[in-house]
Amino acid sequence: MSSGQIADQRSSVRRVRSVIERLVRDGTAVARSDGTVHSLFPVAVSAAESEALREWVSREGATQTIEIGLGYAISALHVCEGLLENAGPTPRHVVLDPHQATRFANCGLQFLEEAGVAELVEHHAEESQIALPRFLSEGRSFHLAFVDGNHRFDGVFLDLVFLGRLVRAGGIVFVDDYHLPAIKRAASFCVSNLGWILEEVSAADDPHQWAVLRTSACPDTRPFDYYVDF
Repeated sequence: MSSGQIADQRSSVRRVRSVIERLVRDGTAVARSDGTVHSLFPVAVSAAESEALREWVSREGATQTIEIGLGYAISALHVCEGLLENAGPTPRHVVLDPHQATRFANCGLQFLEEAGVAELVEHHAEESQIALPRFLSEGRSFHLAFVDGNHRFDGVFLDLVFLGRLVRAGGIVFVDDYHLPAIKRAASFCVSNLGWILEEVSAADDPHQWAVLRTSACPDTRPFDYYVDF
């Protein structure tokens, strides 16, 4: 990059960081869409989890990412910060959230706009079990996924299975609320049956315990009746 491009990149990162720091410091925000006041935490992921997510985006050199559950966009802001730091040619963060306009009064999209990263983000206001198969049929691919959507077993199971085909071989799937039995169980299936690797798990007493999984780097050669109890 030229010196001018480096300066622009640093300015963009600083703008995102300033919005993150403001939201974490204040803990509340007013929705432009309807004037409602929103308490961001504990609905939003913690600062520690978000920083870990950003570090994984940076570590993997990710430029194409996907997130299930935008909410108040604390995690999305950190992902975008990591994408900007990686300085890829065409960074893109895809987010799925059918409740953004209702439950969250579009606060997540508002914060992304305030941070200057709205054009990096592709928002789909639909459920993941509808969007993910379509992405697969379109041939889309991602380097890293963050999962914080439907917390019921059937929902997160579908998310992980489809993401296993959408995220590149040996890519990262970062899972929120790993302490919940349904989520841990779904992740266990991916490890025991799909050859994923559990890379990292936060402390057991973390209110938003998270886990980092790496998809299999090997082609799927399982026989048609393969199954390992999980």
